[in-house]
Amino acid sequence: MSNECELYEKEFKDVTLQHFREGLSAILKFANYVNEYGYKDLEDSECTKIKKVLETAHKAMTKAEDAAGSFIESLMEDTLKLAQDFDEAKVKRKNLKESLQTKKYEMMLLENRRFQVSDELQATRMSLQHTENALKAAEVRKGEKTTGRDMGIGLILLAPCVGIPMTVDYNKELKSTRKLLSEVEKQLYKVKDTVKEKEEEMTKCNSQILENSKEIKMLKDNLVQTEIEVERMQMVVGALNGTKTKLKFCYNYLSGLQGLVEVLYQSSEDMYSLEPVKEAIEDTLKAIQQSNSHNELLTCNVDVQKVATDLRAVQYKIDRK
Repeated sequence: MSNECELYEKEFKDVTLQHFREGLSAILKFANYVNEYGYKDLEDSECTKIKKVLETAHKAMTKAEDAAGSFIESLMEDTLKLAQDFDEAKVKRKNLKESLQTKKYEMMLLENRRFQVSDELQATRMSLQHTENALKAAEVRKGEKTTGRDMGIGLILLAPCVGIPMTVDYNKELKSTRKLLSEVEKQLYKVKDTVKEKEEEMTKCNSQILENSKEIKMLKDNLVQTEIEVERMQMVVGALNGTKTKLKFCYNYLSGLQGLVEVLYQSSEDMYSLEPVKEAIEDTLKAIQQSNSHNELLTCNVDVQKVATDLRAVQYKIDRK
């Protein structure tokens, strides 16, 4: 955050400070002319010198003002882009939170379904065990009836009067047993199909839960990174707004000074004396001395401070005349 702001401030000074120093140096030279010539009528050579130095000051200050204005315009565009990115990051954070909540809810449903399928699978397996036991019992019963049929035939041969009713009862029982066995076998196939279905559903649930867990982890990781980015951008936006304000103060300082220098430069076209622009001269020299925390990017430079100090000394001499 601070690095980005420092970079903007450095770039601002890089594009403005040199022109500003040149402009101040020219104004210092002009102030020396004012101290030397006073407010008497000027010779042509003196007017030429003043016009030339004011032209230099005007060009330098205009370049400084233009450079500062262009830089601030660029900074405004960067700040606007950053604000848009910040808004997009906040929307992304909101969407991630909502997606995470949705995935957590899906996970809860999947977990509940898995518990339900697990219970159903356990019950179905128990049913399968009971069915298999019933099938074994039916098969044993069928075997017993088959053996009984052989015995029944022997009885018919030995005692027809006894064997006939015995055979009738036996055939009825055997038919019932075979029917039971067939029904149990059918039931067994159904139960096996159900077990297979529940096992497949259980596998599907486990797979979905695993995939959902991965998605939740990914969403959490993305949310953490987005939270960090949102906080960083929020700090940068705030810091850049402060930097933008500071640079605007510098621009206003430059713009005001450039305006005063332009008045002097325009006046030098038909200058015959400094008396008509005495107030403008005083305002210009006074404006240069108005250094404060708002324009320190320009005024805290060592070379600038030296020129400002020299200007104060010349201004003191002018005021004493």
